[in-house]
Amino acid sequence: MNQLVSGDIICDCLVIGGGPAGSVSASIIAEAGYDVVLIERAVHPRPHVGESLMPATNEVLERLGIQEKIGELKFIRKVGVQFVNPAGKASSPFFFRQHDDQPASETWHVERATLDHCLFDNASEKGAKTMESVRFLKLERNEPGNHEVLVDDRGETRKITAKVLVDASGQQSVLAKHFSVKEMEPVRKNISIWTYYQSCNDVFADEAITIIARTKEANGWFWLIPVDSKTLSVGLVGDVGTIHSKASTNAERFLEFVSQNEFVDDYIASLNLTHFGDFIAAKDFSYKASQPSGDGWVLTGDALGFIDPVYSTGVLFALKTGELAGDAVVDGLKSGDLSQQQLGSWYPEYGEKVELLRKLVDLFYDGNFSFGGFISDNPDCSYQLADLLMGRVFGREKTDFFEKVEVWKNQQKQLNGTS
Repeated sequence: MNQLVSGDIICDCLVIGGGPAGSVSASIIAEAGYDVVLIERAVHPRPHVGESLMPATNEVLERLGIQEKIGELKFIRKVGVQFVNPAGKASSPFFFRQHDDQPASETWHVERATLDHCLFDNASEKGAKTMESVRFLKLERNEPGNHEVLVDDRGETRKITAKVLVDASGQQSVLAKHFSVKEMEPVRKNISIWTYYQSCNDVFADEAITIIARTKEANGWFWLIPVDSKTLSVGLVGDVGTIHSKASTNAERFLEFVSQNEFVDDYIASLNLTHFGDFIAAKDFSYKASQPSGDGWVLTGDALGFIDPVYSTGVLFALKTGELAGDAVVDGLKSGDLSQQQLGSWYPEYGEKVELLRKLVDLFYDGNFSFGGFISDNPDCSYQLADLLMGRVFGREKTDFFEKVEVWKNQQKQLNGTS
């Protein structure tokens, strides 16, 4: 019956969702000495997309004290990123350590099932009571300091009473939906389809880059991420209507767009990779919660919002919000203040930093903008761009990168005679 006796459960904090965000919050709150229950609807290790991390994730992992454990998992080191334009021309690889030559400037390509399991186990080691195959049913009583949640524990309905709730349920956003604070953004309506290719031989080195290849046919892009020495994760991201119009199944749609993209098709063929596994699809619609917290509850990770997968921001945001929300819960339990203001006290500054990466995503999709052209004309901005691509926005000084981008874009319009 998981880690707990049968029957109802009473705790200080219930964390809903055992992904990176929930595991980080549970670790921090439990380590502070509070009674934490962490529930996960699946059983670890469970498959999940998001195999490429940003170097800024190292800061949270270091705080958790698990970098050595993750190093022992022998993931491939992520040393940079390379972009390929719609015509198939590849840019020079962007190596992180060329801009900041220290180990923390690199990170990992990961098998998410393994990484998430490691984080979940860390929460248990820090004192959280972890429960798997437990599904959130509903918030039965919304009373700060005395919430009552019903869960399905492997077919048995159980009641968990908690002083404070952390919603780390991912795109299910169970509390955000309950409180009607999840709002879709009127921007990209993308879909992702991904699968895996494998070789009988070791074709990927211990260090590798992420490749992002644009595809004009799908009005989107491909990711090419080595997850171990023999396995490549390949994902297609593009406009829902365009991708759905090509075929009736995800497999047919994916393979059709691969065949139309010479760079991706040749890359897979050059390594003699063979497809294996399912073709999995997920909508990547952008959304965010209209408020990050309420009296007695707080949102983290994808439950709080989702921008776009292009720069691999998802795990970074999950880890960071898990950390910030965890700290806010600890402070709230210490002071007896579980108000909306206290539990969301971290969000204003966090939101400002996330907006920087949101703007970076917008530039990627801006067909009239060229990162190469901009940096060529503004070489002094290369280090600011490096920090953004590495996710180094939290705890950093303000950047004028985007102000300079606007100046340059206006200059280009004047040179091209456009308004």
